[in-house]
Amino acid sequence: MVVANSTVDYAELKARNPLGDAVEAAGVVLHGKGRVRQGVCPFHQEREGSFTVYANTEKFWCFGCGAGGDVLDFVGRMEGLTLPEVIRRLDDGATPPPRGPTRRPTPVQRPSAVSIPPRDPALLTAAVRFYARQLRRSPAAVQYLASRGIGLGAAMRLGLGHATGHGLRDHLQAAGFTNQRQRDSGLFLERGKERFAGTITVPNLAQGRVRWLTGRAVQPNARPRFQALPGSKPVLGLAALGPAPPCVIVAEGVFDWLALTAWGYPAVAALGTQGMDKVAAAVRGCPRVFLAFDNDDAGNTAAKELKGLLGNRAAVVNLPHGVADLGELATRPNGQLLFHRLLALAANDAR
Repeated sequence: MVVANSTVDYAELKARNPLGDAVEAAGVVLHGKGRVRQGVCPFHQEREGSFTVYANTEKFWCFGCGAGGDVLDFVGRMEGLTLPEVIRRLDDGATPPPRGPTRRPTPVQRPSAVSIPPRDPALLTAAVRFYARQLRRSPAAVQYLASRGIGLGAAMRLGLGHATGHGLRDHLQAAGFTNQRQRDSGLFLERGKERFAGTITVPNLAQGRVRWLTGRAVQPNARPRFQALPGSKPVLGLAALGPAPPCVIVAEGVFDWLALTAWGYPAVAALGTQGMDKVAAAVRGCPRVFLAFDNDDAGNTAAKELKGLLGNRAAVVNLPHGVADLGELATRPNGQLLFHRLLALAANDAR
């Protein structure tokens, strides 16, 4: 609704045009009830039903192609409209035209988007196994992990590795992966440098195959400290939970998650404090969710937001004063025992 001074009351416009109504008017069938509903994404070819609508935030997200936003973004993408055109359409009460029974809309390409080749699980799995062998041969990398509370046995079980920056291309070539597949993998930067050189590599595994990879620099002064494959970040560790875990602990960072899994807890990592809608959808099937974010303002805010999305199923684990995060707790004497007590307190408080 455009007012006299040519400003737009976006909140009022969105309130008059609920996202779920616009999505269904466009022909997308949404399944489920309550705050989270899912359907087949209208923006890319799929069968899985990765398109998710969150009623409490009026946002959508596709776990397949990464499309996301609010009702303005949805209408704009569906019809290829500019923002002023979307505003006029919604102000008139018009929603996207429904799709025909066999027709799929042509995906709208965002001009600024960077084309990222699809993941190559076979190649990534070969690379991670190569990095794992390099880790076993690197006393400095093993010592670094030990200083973070991660033993070599746990590191091997979790598929961790060490990228020295040498030998990966030759290894992949010998394994039969073409130069084009190597270039498309995201493992190499310009001039052939390995993206993860100098890092501890941490894979995201699903059915024993690598779907995503991140790395943390071993040297304290190295920049950047973290590396990751291009594209959207997953909820790390989700596939390892199994089909129906009785509970799960949501941590913030990679080494927080490593500490929890090394201790034997079912856990995932949000990989930051943004995108809590995505995290909530990922763990929606768990009857009990513990939130163990970093002990700072951003972590507390993310935990509060996620608890609001999950309701009474979620309980916040409060770290002791002076402990920044779970990764730091793992380095302290009796850190695992202390966390077990904190977890018990959180469970008791949630009753």
